[in-house]
Amino acid sequence: MILDPSSVTPEVPRTTPVPLEVLDDTPLPVPIRTAEHRLRLLAGMECTLGAIQADARRARRRLLVETYIYRDDKLGRAFADLMAQAAQRGVDVRLLYDPLGSQETDASFFDELRHRGIDARAYRPTPLLLGRGTLFPRDHSRVIVADDHAYTGGAAWGDEWLPRHLGGEGWHDVCMQLEGPCVNDFVHLFEMRWREANGDNEEPQDYSCGGKYRDLELLADAPGQDDLVYERYLDAIHRARHRVWMCNAYFYPPADMRHALFDAAARGVDVQVISTGTTDLPIIRRAAWADYAYWLNHGLRIFEYASGTLHAKYALFDDDLCTIGTLNANPTSMRLANEVNVFIRDPAFIREVAALFERDRTRCDEVTQARARSRPIRQRFLDHLACDALRLVDILCGPPARQTKLPG
Repeated sequence: MILDPSSVTPEVPRTTPVPLEVLDDTPLPVPIRTAEHRLRLLAGMECTLGAIQADARRARRRLLVETYIYRDDKLGRAFADLMAQAAQRGVDVRLLYDPLGSQETDASFFDELRHRGIDARAYRPTPLLLGRGTLFPRDHSRVIVADDHAYTGGAAWGDEWLPRHLGGEGWHDVCMQLEGPCVNDFVHLFEMRWREANGDNEEPQDYSCGGKYRDLELLADAPGQDDLVYERYLDAIHRARHRVWMCNAYFYPPADMRHALFDAAARGVDVQVISTGTTDLPIIRRAAWADYAYWLNHGLRIFEYASGTLHAKYALFDDDLCTIGTLNANPTSMRLANEVNVFIRDPAFIREVAALFERDRTRCDEVTQARARSRPIRQRFLDHLACDALRLVDILCGPPARQTKLPG
């Protein structure tokens, strides 16, 4: 099963790169000073691309990019130009891409990047017939380090994420920029995945910066027994006392997460979920529609984004924790791919993320019992087939059931 649906879009013909200079004047939000860091919430692709582009232009030491998807299209070629210019300045420029997520991109494109001074490496190449390679794990993480700034979030390098007025598809995504000591942890994480990429000597490892920062925690996990990001989500849901707000584009949660959300709603927590109404992976949305009435009966409020395609993955828990990263709330993301999330405890940043959730919610249609039960018979039949398929995936390769739960 493809782990990120955006890897299955039709091939895009080669075109003249978009002049991303038009994003140079994009106003960026003022960064928030936390106890130990400066954080900037990048709510949308114009400010995300504007910030990354500015940092790529300024980079003098390093420009490290880890992504599930890199395409040979307008956005991919435009950013390749920025990476090549940095390489010409003597910057250490490296691109780590996943060959499954980037399967629509010809190998010749990455060869061209190497000729331009960009050290491009495929993460654990997929097997061809009886050849060498590994199908799993895949690298679904997004990490960028440009000198002293680090980034993560849902965005990748393809025209899906390019704003419409620049010729792209205008997907809505959310990222964050980080400055401070945790940038070194991002560098360490990138170097760890870089070493793992060939699959010869190093097995994929989890990474946590632990409790050394008061304001945030970087978590990255590889498929295995310890699903660090997923477990942190579950703990936050179990601890919540008044709010769990999740924005997740491909929302069909594994059983433990689903039951944790039900339990939270039963104890009076406001549980709201924003998912996408326009999707490039219909099986997820169909499976969700099969269960929407059941979820509503258990106290969840469900909203479908109606202003284009949503690809964001962020969440809030009460007033003291939020997260931004790459985790898709469905079984394949938990057990078949590397993921990365930052969990932030700064109140001012959490308020900004809460305001973003409220803005995104205004662009949604709420799912009601009437809507859930009024689907035509044929649609409901297909919905239940998709639901059965996703539940089977959860049983076969989803995260193992938690042995213990926090009280409450």
